[in-house]
Amino acid sequence: MTTGGKYDVLWDEARRSLYEGTLRVDHAPVDGDPRWGLSLVLLPPAHVAAPVCAAAAELGSLYNGTHHVYSAAGLHLTVTSLEPYRDEIAQTTIDHYVDAIERHRDLLHVNVRLIGLGGSPAGVFVQGCDDGTLEPIRRQMRAAAADLHDGVAPPMAFVRDTSHISISVHRQAVPEPSVADYVQQHRRMQFGDMAGATVALARYRVSKDSMRLEVLHTVR
Repeated sequence: MTTGGKYDVLWDEARRSLYEGTLRVDHAPVDGDPRWGLSLVLLPPAHVAAPVCAAAAELGSLYNGTHHVYSAAGLHLTVTSLEPYRDEIAQTTIDHYVDAIERHRDLLHVNVRLIGLGGSPAGVFVQGCDDGTLEPIRRQMRAAAADLHDGVAPPMAFVRDTSHISISVHRQAVPEPSVADYVQQHRRMQFGDMAGATVALARYRVSKDSMRLEVLHTVR
């Protein structure tokens, strides 16, 4: 399935969930949860962050329930997740991934175009389409994760086939028809491309009613 086709399938399910209130609720993680762990991410440049933030703010005004809506400081595109959520991450683990990133700088020249809003029952995102440039670094970082775990990468370190920027995460299973309509109206909106994005190793920290992105290492 092409990335565009997958986004369409995801949105069909999300749209029904938003109208029916059957949203997938994402709770704050506890130590060992597979989501919200150590990740390699792209931090959007200003020309992308501005329209994405505007869309997030508009969504925030339309939601009926209490959900997590990303601020500018939290915007990112996950290249690949590497480790589960940890209250504390060993410095040796961070050093291992920093070394892997630095050794493969030649794979970091990636190209992602951001076209349209979409989503899943778990939240709304900006859809990204890459030209195959993300796959090599994703595979290399998965191999790095396996090296740290006796040859078997953690389940969250799979090779992704989407490249999106999340702008909301659902915290309540309530109907959100206005959000569904807004996303549908902006399915083909141009948000720009990720040229000039900062490549970063990052982790998440639980803060009051939200998740905070903490950057541990940047490449550019």
